Amino acid sequence: MTMYTTISAKISKEEREELGKLGINPTIIIRKAVQEEIRKAKNREFMAKMKKVAPIISKLKLDEIVSDIKEDRER
Repeated sequence: MTMYTTISAKISKEEREELGKLGINPTIIIRKAVQEEIRKAKNREFMAKMKKVAPIISKLKLDEIVSDIKEDRER
C-alpha cells in the first residue's frame, strides 16, 4: 500500500481563482510536476553514470562479446 505525505505551495489568490474558474485541480498539477522532476533527475543521474563508463564500453568489441556469449551458451 502506498503511503502519502502532504506538501504545499503558495500561489497568488488570482492564480487560485483562475484554477477554479478553469476547473483545474492543483493537486494533479503538483503531483505530475513532482513525478516529472523525479524522472528528469533520474535521467540526469543515469546519463552521468553512462558518461563515466562510456570510455570502457567503447573499448569493447561487439563481435567478441557476441562470440563469448555464444561460446558460454554452448557449455
